[in-house]
Amino acid sequence: MSEKSIAHSRRVRSAAAGAVLALGLAVGGTGIASAEPETVCTPSADPLVTCSEEEVVPTTDADADAATSTETAPEKAEAGAAEAGTAGTAGTDAAALAEAEAKAKAAADAAAKAAEAAATAGVDSSAATDTSVKATEAMTQASVEATKAAVESTQAKAEAGAAEQSAKQAEEAAKVAESAAADAKEVAKTAQAEADAAAAKAAELEEAAKAAGSGTKTEEAAKARAEANALQAKADEAKAAADANAKLVADKNKEAQEALKNWDIAKAISAKAQALAAAWNAKQLAITVKETQKVATAAETTAKAAESAAATEVEAATAARKAADEAAVTAASAQKDADAAQKAAETAQAEADAAGEAATDKRAIAAEKAAEAAKKAEAAEAASKKAQDLYLAAEDAKAAADVAAAKAKEAQAAAAAAKAEADAAQKIVDELKAKGEKEIDNGTGVGGEVIIGEHTDDGSGVTKVDETTAVVNKTGVKLVGYYNNKGAFDVVDYYVTDADGDPALAGSLPPVDLALGDTASSTSGSSSSNLPAVLIGVGVVGAAAAAATTVVVRRKRHDGPGSTSA
Repeated sequence: MSEKSIAHSRRVRSAAAGAVLALGLAVGGTGIASAEPETVCTPSADPLVTCSEEEVVPTTDADADAATSTETAPEKAEAGAAEAGTAGTAGTDAAALAEAEAKAKAAADAAAKAAEAAATAGVDSSAATDTSVKATEAMTQASVEATKAAVESTQAKAEAGAAEQSAKQAEEAAKVAESAAADAKEVAKTAQAEADAAAAKAAELEEAAKAAGSGTKTEEAAKARAEANALQAKADEAKAAADANAKLVADKNKEAQEALKNWDIAKAISAKAQALAAAWNAKQLAITVKETQKVATAAETTAKAAESAAATEVEAATAARKAADEAAVTAASAQKDADAAQKAAETAQAEADAAGEAATDKRAIAAEKAAEAAKKAEAAEAASKKAQDLYLAAEDAKAAADVAAAKAKEAQAAAAAAKAEADAAQKIVDELKAKGEKEIDNGTGVGGEVIIGEHTDDGSGVTKVDETTAVVNKTGVKLVGYYNNKGAFDVVDYYVTDADGDPALAGSLPPVDLALGDTASSTSGSSSSNLPAVLIGVGVVGAAAAAATTVVVRRKRHDGPGSTSA
């Protein structure tokens, strides 16, 4: 059971016992003054205290019983004092003591209620303060989490933007590579056409060489051959330039590929641009080669005509053979160039395919980063809303804590005032009871039987403290009860020592063995030297019950080893 539950249970038992004993005191006072006292039995909180149906007095809650006893005790005490007026000074002192005890009980009850109200207000104030602190801590933590989420969201957006830019650059590079591959295919196609033309020309010259012979047109044939050779040389130069540009295209494409591997997009784009420019030059040179070759072909036709005219001349035939051999070499060279151009076209296409795949991968990465950024942005928004909600909750908790603190302050002031009144009333009781202390020291017996639940003891070895309190000499246990109409001391509660070392009502009947010892019938001396220290400061049972409640509440609130209790 928790400390709070124990304190609450003890307060309930103490209040109930106080109400029962206060009523018992009033009944006992009436019994002293009246010859035929009325039989009254009031049920207690302990299940062992039982009453017959004709003895039970209808009751409401413990507070109502306490209030009733507070109101009736002075009246019954006054009645008892009036009937015993002829009894002398002892009767007067008893009446005054009863009245003072009733007033002290009322003041103690009021002080107990005020103390309990102050304790409740203090607990509420502490709980409200704890709630406010926890709400503030939760708000602070949520604010930190919201800030962290916002930073992560910003970082994710930046990464998504960078990934999108990288994907766009890769897509542009892929487009450039695809264009270069298309240009390379066109160059290869042109080179192959030129190679085919050269092969046809070589075949034609080979046939002319076979038909050639010697004749008077040898010089004309030689001149025509020279012109044809010169034009072919120009065509070869143009072809060499076209080849150089084709090599430049291949080199720049390779440079662009290396740059892409190193993620140097700018260098790759520049190299691709240079490759495109070189390809364009190659196209122009190819046209020049074509035109030059066309002129050379015309010149070759003239040379052929001259050689045909000089068919009878051996020189013309030799020249025709030479031209045929050269045409064959040219055709072979043109085919070689065509093969190189085809290879370059295939390489360019492979690079274009690789660039396309890279662009696809980067686009997928960009999409993933964008989705992650969206998710983190949503998380940041949720964290921000949570922080705002907790901020409002913390404000409400702070306001509630302020209200609870104000109520606690008011309740403490009321408790202090009630305590002052209770102390003043108790002082009067202490003064009146000073006369009875000498009798206690002399060891006056309880004067009759002692009843504890179902057990009845002859009362020997039990010393009377006052009308509601007695102590067992052997065990030192202090019993709380009242004298019934038969003169027996009926026990309803007993004092224990709580965890703080203070006396407090147990709230139940004591075990017989604990209270009276193993030999309940044995008789002990009545010397006050056997009385335990717990008897010091004993007052009216109702006041003692209230004081016990105040001790529990006060110690729970202060919870300090050095704190003191009233």
